[in-house]
Amino acid sequence: MREMLEEVLQYAKSLGASFADLRLTEGTGTGVSVQDGIADRVSTASSRGAGVRVLVDGAWGFAPTNNPTREELRGCVEDAVSMARAASPNVTDPGMVAQFEPVEAHDEADFKVDPREIPLQDRVSAIYELEKLAREQDPRIVNTVANYRDSAGSEIIANSEGTYIEGSSVRCGLNVHVTAQEGDVRQTASKNRSNSTGYELIQGIDPEDFAAKTARKAVEMLSAKRAPAGKFDVVIDSIICGLLVHEAFGHNCEADAVWAGESILRDKLGKPVAAETVNIYDDPTLEKLNGSFAYDDEGTRATRHVLVENGILQGYLHSLETAARLGAVPQGSARAQGHSYPPIVRMSNTYIEPGDWTFDEMLEQVRNGLYLSGGHWGYVFTAQGQFTCNVEHAFAIEDGELGQHYRNVCISGLTLETLQKVTAVGDDLTFELGGTCGKDGQGAPVDSGGPHLAIEQVVVGGQE
Repeated sequence: MREMLEEVLQYAKSLGASFADLRLTEGTGTGVSVQDGIADRVSTASSRGAGVRVLVDGAWGFAPTNNPTREELRGCVEDAVSMARAASPNVTDPGMVAQFEPVEAHDEADFKVDPREIPLQDRVSAIYELEKLAREQDPRIVNTVANYRDSAGSEIIANSEGTYIEGSSVRCGLNVHVTAQEGDVRQTASKNRSNSTGYELIQGIDPEDFAAKTARKAVEMLSAKRAPAGKFDVVIDSIICGLLVHEAFGHNCEADAVWAGESILRDKLGKPVAAETVNIYDDPTLEKLNGSFAYDDEGTRATRHVLVENGILQGYLHSLETAARLGAVPQGSARAQGHSYPPIVRMSNTYIEPGDWTFDEMLEQVRNGLYLSGGHWGYVFTAQGQFTCNVEHAFAIEDGELGQHYRNVCISGLTLETLQKVTAVGDDLTFELGGTCGKDGQGAPVDSGGPHLAIEQVVVGGQE
């Protein structure tokens, strides 16, 4: 195989490519969805293919195939070179690649239980029981959905500079989504867990904590009051912290957005972007989290990325191209959804480092505010630095004590202004947002998290 792939890359150079790389992937995946007691989707799929990328006369060309034979790959090279030559006269910023040391490596997935060895019926039964447990918690529950997914496969990454990496990966994930209704009040709660591990992830889940507790949370929110709107001193939990650091800050650190002038951080290197107590990292080397990997999809060794240290912006996330453009060292942040897509700059596991405040100490400093917990989604306009994060539920904080329960909350604001208002960083750190991040039509497995944070005067969207 190696001889054939290296021959293909040399063929690309013989046609005029100054750089060429390819990724050959092979894998299988299974998905199970159980809704309201019915297993309404059980699917399995397999794929095999390769994508060839070339840089010719300053323009990129890319061509994939689902039949990675020698002849097909040579055809991909010819197609990619042809596309690059056609685009070259119109390229205003010629493509480039940072200098790097070629890598030869073999990276095997680390897991205990291969999901492919668990009978499909057993996997369906496990998800069915979780959904049933959630559904039976209360008669006011009107809809329950439990989703399971696993994937396992191998990948070869090679380029014309001599990099050749063989690797494998295994992932499992599960989520449950519960809707409760009473009168015209309808509330939802959800819980998700996805890691780069085997089926031991599912075997290790406590059904009571994962499904029943989520269902009861949806029911409890039926009796919660509608949330107030306005500016409040808040304490946020690790899930909201994870949404904030991924959506509001992390996307602004992706160097393709910086190069395109679409990031509020484009001229902020070495400058304050957060309170002095805030340190932010993106770390694909954290063990078995959903965004963990050893090498990115350009074959660069993954390392811990220091984004913010003591409130000062230290760096961006780079591909080989953005590292060349911005004079940085590539540290492994180029990822592709599969062989049919070229690598683009992506986050991995993004988080705020814990501080030394306990949760009780953080509450005690708030006289009149809100404690915000849980959330499903968020989005950011990177060029404007505006963000919005959904919040699952909130509690009033009155003289340091938790009080009235609220529902239907969101927070929004300007990213840098909000991070400057952090007054305390908790001593806990959790990751509970393992999932898929979408960008430019590609999904990538990621995770994010952090400790509890106290923030002054945050804009809270409510109904009162």
